[in-house]
Amino acid sequence: MTAVPVPDRAVDAFVEALGRDAVLVAEDELREFRDPYTFSGWDEHAASAVVLPSSVEEVQAVVRIANDFGVPLWTFSRGRNYGYGGASPRLSGSVLVGLLRMNRVLEVNEELAYALVEPGVSFFDLCEAVRAGGHKLLVSVPVLGWGSVVGNTLEHGWGYTPTGDHASSQCGLEVVLGNGDVVRTGMGAMAASRTWQTYRRSFGPSADGLFMQSNLGIVTKMGVWLTPEPECYLPCRVTVPGDDLAPLVDALRPLLLERTVQNVPLVMQDPASGRWGARFALYGHERVVDAQLAIVERAFSGLVGAEVVARKLPGGGVAEADGLDPLEQVMGGVPGLAALEVVKLLGGEHGGQLDFSPVTPLTGRDAVAMCDLLRPFYEQAGFLFGPGIIVTPRSLVFTSHITFDTQDEERARAAFDLYAQLADATGRAGYGLYRTHLGFMDLVAEQYGWGDGALRRFNEAVKDALDPNGVLSPGKQGIWPRSMRGAR
Repeated sequence: MTAVPVPDRAVDAFVEALGRDAVLVAEDELREFRDPYTFSGWDEHAASAVVLPSSVEEVQAVVRIANDFGVPLWTFSRGRNYGYGGASPRLSGSVLVGLLRMNRVLEVNEELAYALVEPGVSFFDLCEAVRAGGHKLLVSVPVLGWGSVVGNTLEHGWGYTPTGDHASSQCGLEVVLGNGDVVRTGMGAMAASRTWQTYRRSFGPSADGLFMQSNLGIVTKMGVWLTPEPECYLPCRVTVPGDDLAPLVDALRPLLLERTVQNVPLVMQDPASGRWGARFALYGHERVVDAQLAIVERAFSGLVGAEVVARKLPGGGVAEADGLDPLEQVMGGVPGLAALEVVKLLGGEHGGQLDFSPVTPLTGRDAVAMCDLLRPFYEQAGFLFGPGIIVTPRSLVFTSHITFDTQDEERARAAFDLYAQLADATGRAGYGLYRTHLGFMDLVAEQYGWGDGALRRFNEAVKDALDPNGVLSPGKQGIWPRSMRGAR
């Protein structure tokens, strides 16, 4: 791995502020933080050092040192953002700021169903804290539970319980800005706030969204809303013949809009049978869930060949229930790692993947149009097309994977080339990506060009105001500091 070394004086300053064990510069140490889902011989996104602060004060010290020496930083929470670049920096030679040691669950409030966490807390950690405290609460978890609750939320990630839209279930941030100052958003801006994790807004503009998918600050605390443990949990599976994706999607839409289905469904196609299927769950009092299931069955009764399978469980017994598949566990708030096996199945022991994630409206015609648009590119490049479609009340998020062997440079290059082709094709068709691999952030940012790039100019103006020296994650989401824009 080749990386531009950080100045020795800056390393000395980091060591003085954090301690020798919290500053990593050896090549074998840096290799632990590279993106594992890229070809093993590439080093386009190499770090020059890693610093591991343990407190807000140490994060402030790191930012001040970066400003003093003009050192670019790249922040990650746990570095598990696989498929999008992992912990690797957008700008090669950056110093990685890993928040792994800031891993405390600071509060779990059962009465109001929220938690306050630091960025090093994984979904496994939060679920264990809830369980250990005997709290009757469900944590929304993604398909891989090893990632950061904070990091996933800041990247607009998804889970599959009723609070599965993680960005909308966040309440209150603590953030270190580019000048080292600390700010708390929402009601946390009050010196003695009693409502920081219970009311998202404050007096004046709401700033939380500025720190999601951004390089305007380093989040050190976050409130997250949880779901009260229901009396009844009922995972559902609906399958339809292979040509019936559009009717399936159109039947789902009213169920979400009217909130009969309150979690985040996932639509997939079985590669063996060709049947499309939707997975979702019902939660609540048993009589209510029974009535909702009747509505669900009626909604799909008009689809020829549709099959509805449901299983009723006590809301607090998901972790101990027998015979549940990984997604049924995840929808019940139980984290796992089963999705890693799919990567190995398709990519081998050294499998990796890129996650390509365009968004369409929640209509059957748009779902079919996106499949028709993407599939030929996959087939021509020799990759399997099998999207996992996240369903929200008004949109579909196509998380389509490009899986390859990270030891095979030719297939790895083909995967990255395919990604660029897909991004160009979906952008031209009017479908934007909600999230992208760090190697394509400039390309995707350019597609958001309405008003002659008005959004880019806005983002750059905010960047210049909050991080005038441009030390925080240069290039993230295509937002570069003033000093680097000419060479972008």
